[in-house]
This record gives sequence, structure tokens and C-alpha cells, in this order.
Amino acid sequence: MNPDNTQFSKERIEMLCDGVFAIAMTLLVLDLKVPDLAKSSSSVEVWHALGEHGLTFFAFALTFLLAGQFWLVHHVFFHYLKHATRGIAALNLLWLMFVSLLPFTTSMFAKFGPRPPGMLPYLANQTILAGLIGLQWIVARSQGLLTGSPNDPQRRRFTVVITALPLLFGSVLIGEVIFPGSPGWMLLPGVLLVRLLMRRAEKKARAAQAA
Repeated sequence: MNPDNTQFSKERIEMLCDGVFAIAMTLLVLDLKVPDLAKSSSSVEVWHALGEHGLTFFAFALTFLLAGQFWLVHHVFFHYLKHATRGIAALNLLWLMFVSLLPFTTSMFAKFGPRPPGMLPYLANQTILAGLIGLQWIVARSQGLLTGSPNDPQRRRFTVVITALPLLFGSVLIGEVIFPGSPGWMLLPGVLLVRLLMRRAEKKARAAQAA
């Protein structure tokens, strides 16, 4: 048997992914600390102390939502995947390594804020995650491992999403390198472009089905 053609259990890979995501997303909360104040502190003092850690709460919420989105994308990807090969399994393990890195890069962002020491590792982590899940989809498609018709509107829409995510995060990362502090405004045109591509892909798929 050729080891490169070995089929791996989709269920076991999904169980591993669920476990890594569960742990990584839970560890994010460890950066949230109760203010070190006396019990007799006034409400104003407590709220002021919490406000000083606003970036930490923002970083937690943002990463939790992005991690949840990556988990959903992976779930849909495996819905279309017939079976996992050694190559897909290896890419998936590499992808999970960067999932497990999320608590660290989130802590960097929370501590150093939008300055390069905090923002660059965070954006790089998100870009690599988007790139690796997109690469898994491309490999699976090239090897004929996907179910359904390429002209199916839902599959075509998902293809746009999973291949556009690396471009979206990558453009924000490049923008941060060239113009520090730019991610906020760099993200908007990227999101609009993804939405436009999704609508065009779905429209073409429906036209192909009608023909």
C-alpha cells in the first residue's frame, strides 16, 4: 500500500480539531483578570479598573469570534470532503499548531495593543490560519476529494469564502507592515470584495445550473 494514499478517519481528525479548538478558545479567557481592588472599592473604581483593561476584553472577544469562524469553515470543509489523505491530515495538523498559538498571539495583542509588537504576530497568526485552511481546500479539490458538483451554488459560494480569507487577512497584514495602525480601515474593502465575489460566484453557479 502506498502510504501517500492512506485514508485517514475524518471523524478522528474532527475530534482532534474540536479538542484543540475547545482548549485554545477556553485558554483565551485566562487573560481576563478581576481588578486587584479592595472589596470596599466603589462601583466607579471597579468600572474604571475594568475600563483600563478594555483592550484585553476586546482581544478576547475578537479572537473568540474569529476562532469560531475558522471552526465553522473547517466543519463545512469536512462536510464536502469524501475522505482525508495523508497530505490533508498533515496540513490539518500544521493548521492546528497555529490554532493552539492563538492564546499567545492574543496575549501579545492585548498587552502591546495596535503597535507592531502586538499587532504583527496576531495578524500573522490569523493569516496563516486562513492560508492553511484554504490550502487544504485547494489540495482536496485538485485530488478529486470533494463531494458535490463544482457548479453547486453553495459549494461555489464556500469556495470563494475559503480562498478569499487568506487574501483578506494577508492584505490587512501587509497594510500593517507598510502603514502601522491601518488594520481597521484595511479590513473594510477586503470584506466588501469578498461579499462581491460571493455574489458573483453564486450567480454564475445558478446560471450554469439553469443551462
